[in-house]
Amino acid sequence: MDASRGCWDSCFIEDDLPQMDGTCDACEPDEPQSAAWMCTLCRFAFCSSHADKHSQSTGHQLQPYSTPDPQAERGPPKDCQVSENAAEGAEATSNDEHKPSLQTGAVKRDTVTVERLKCKEHGQEGSLYCKHDQRVICVVCAVQGEHREHEIITLKEAYLWQKSKEGIDLLERTHEISEKIKAKWISPDMSVEELEQYVNQQFDELNRLVRLEEWSVLHLVDLKEAFLTAQAAEKISEISVHTEKLQEEMDSITQQLSELDQTEQNGVAPMSLAPLLAARPSRPPEALVERMPLNPDLRLRAANQRRDPEDHSVDEERDDAYIGHAP
Repeated sequence: MDASRGCWDSCFIEDDLPQMDGTCDACEPDEPQSAAWMCTLCRFAFCSSHADKHSQSTGHQLQPYSTPDPQAERGPPKDCQVSENAAEGAEATSNDEHKPSLQTGAVKRDTVTVERLKCKEHGQEGSLYCKHDQRVICVVCAVQGEHREHEIITLKEAYLWQKSKEGIDLLERTHEISEKIKAKWISPDMSVEELEQYVNQQFDELNRLVRLEEWSVLHLVDLKEAFLTAQAAEKISEISVHTEKLQEEMDSITQQLSELDQTEQNGVAPMSLAPLLAARPSRPPEALVERMPLNPDLRLRAANQRRDPEDHSVDEERDDAYIGHAP
């Protein structure tokens, strides 16, 4: 490493400066010596031998090496300083541009929080979505509120609509802004003040894009939560109605079982079973009479009577026959 080189090429690009890690920046990288001195202008650390060479070749005043404070404010080298008036003007411009954002961040960071589903104005659950304002609203807001003339869609439609949107490619936009800054950086016609103002504008634009993408992602999360919550609430309502019906049926069955137990103890049919007994089909009278086997002669006699109920001669002959055969 050539320790005698000037610091002009490195005064603007602070990231290219060597990091003070406690070793000599002029020694070979594989065998560095411990740093004993440092140059505040060039921001190099040297061992004792290289410190003498650097001091003799450049005439810079060296100081004993100490670990730099990262929070200490370091000014540019004297050889690289612009005029005092220009530097003060650039600093004033930078402070004026960043003052509102810094104060806002110190008080409260404007972060996107998860939306609550309940409407703060009407106290009802949010079940609809205003496409114009991109907000979850309740039914009253859609019918009578400030959103009555806007396009209203369901939560599911809103979720699918937001999900179909193409997000911001932050990596590509960051690359574009970086290329623009590099182009302005090497431009000989741009002053330090103009360059600083341009860089601030580009980073403000990048910050705006990041915040917009953050809002879009969190808003999509809100819609998904609202959609799933509303769907779950609907299912819970259906289950509650079905549970109430089952409970009523269970109560009716329990009451009937209790009456049956009481009937078994008292031997009297309860009044609640009267409709059931009345609806039960009754058995015909023939089914109640026990069927007995008949004598063949009686069957024949019954058949003759059915043929001629008025003819009694057959009966008399049979009676005489029975008498004649009597013992």
